[in-house]
Amino acid sequence: MNIGVNQFCFPSSYGVAEALKSARALGFDSFEACLTADGGARDGGVADALDIAGYVNPLLNVSSSESDIRELKRVADGEGIRITGVGGIVSFSIYPLNAREESVARKSLDAVRKMLDAARILGADTALVIPGLLTADMDYRGSYERAHSRLAILADYAPDIAIAVENVWNNCLYSPMELASFVDGIGRPNVGIYFDVANARRFGYPEQWIRTLGRRIRRLHCKDYRVSNDNIHSFTNLLDGDVDYPAVMDALREIGYGGELVVELIPPARTMVERTLAYARGVLVELIAQK
Repeated sequence: MNIGVNQFCFPSSYGVAEALKSARALGFDSFEACLTADGGARDGGVADALDIAGYVNPLLNVSSSESDIRELKRVADGEGIRITGVGGIVSFSIYPLNAREESVARKSLDAVRKMLDAARILGADTALVIPGLLTADMDYRGSYERAHSRLAILADYAPDIAIAVENVWNNCLYSPMELASFVDGIGRPNVGIYFDVANARRFGYPEQWIRTLGRRIRRLHCKDYRVSNDNIHSFTNLLDGDVDYPAVMDALREIGYGGELVVELIPPARTMVERTLAYARGVLVELIAQK
């Protein structure tokens, strides 16, 4: 298994080039670039709570040109680190993919298409897609079906890129069996799951999710979570929460997972950023080495 790092682990004060250089210096095998809105991720909720509301990626946002994205690849190549995935929260809370309003849905689809186009240019094989946000005034089945149909459209748009649906706190798909059924129902071979270990801990045991989801898992986000706090501010660095990471690794080996483990510490550290990320990487190195 390789170890990557998500761009949002670096504070917005870090430029893209600085984040890439730091990731390479810390020994990460890969980098997950994040597509942002062009005015920042100001959704009034999730982005604010995770301290990424003001984050704008100048080379990868909803208004970026192809030349911008090619410049991002040039910078990454110059630093000697591969960009293997494209992530972000645009389809979650900024332009939810399951939105009833067609104008919002169009913006969401366009944003994810931009992610898929970018993945191809950057040489990445995976795009993380969040299937929207369920709100109190929505019908669950209708939301489910809208997300389903739009993911199918996106999968057909880029059959050469893996679309990995992430489990997040979006008020739906809160069991591994439902998430597996959701992905299977899309019926496209390039659609799988981006499993966030800590996101799942609030609702159960990640190792059980992994065994249920099996080969559908295309990539993992790694952080930790303290169950006793039980809120969005409860995410922690690895081994500082209630995730049983040795059990997680055993489950990954059982399903034959050999892909990337991507560190995603959000909110990002405000001081001693490199030390925080070096610790997370070191934990994963040791866990991979254990048999």
